[in-house]
Amino acid sequence: MGKTKSMLLAAVAAAAFAMPASATLTVNFGGASAPISGVSGTNDFEFDLAALTPSLTHYVTNFSSVIVSDAPVTISVYKMGAESGDTNWVQINGTNYGESNETWALGNIFLTSFDQGNGALGGEIKFTGTGLDGTFYDLVGSGQVAVFLPTGVSGSYSNNSLYFGFNDSGSADGDFDDYVIRITSSPVPEPATWAMMVLGLGLVGAGMRRRRTTVSFV
Repeated sequence: MGKTKSMLLAAVAAAAFAMPASATLTVNFGGASAPISGVSGTNDFEFDLAALTPSLTHYVTNFSSVIVSDAPVTISVYKMGAESGDTNWVQINGTNYGESNETWALGNIFLTSFDQGNGALGGEIKFTGTGLDGTFYDLVGSGQVAVFLPTGVSGSYSNNSLYFGFNDSGSADGDFDDYVIRITSSPVPEPATWAMMVLGLGLVGAGMRRRRTTVSFV
């Protein structure tokens, strides 16, 4: 059984090396059309955003791109909170997800996920609301959608988890708390990873069967 354990550990180690090292989302911004601002005191999630790690104390709109790297990855979208006079929706690959109810603290409600290759993300995710007459605003390049940022970043920001806030037409406050979502990127196990895991399980099973069928004579 000791040999079986050694082989299993080797298989698990090989599987770990076969996994992507990370799954990164990078938001790019800059210039006069995309200035960085501090999160407004009227944003009902201001303190919750600041309490995250890293602390999200700033935001930018009209950002130029959100880039996926280290593919294959799974993109997951979560509803974090909503505070609005209108009823709003986030549309993900053609399916609308409503606010359901207003919240005054950040939550973490899973909406959906999809596989994504390397490249630009954005057209898959849009926002709209009852006061917008059917107009949808893309995640990227819109003055109605902000990405929340830590203090001190410039030009770009990378993480495997990004927070976005939508500002509807129901109020002129411009605080981007009318529908807050979180988008995460996680590695998809590569074929070699699955093969190593299956091999490891097979080795354990074989070792256990041999152990059960051993006959001792006295």
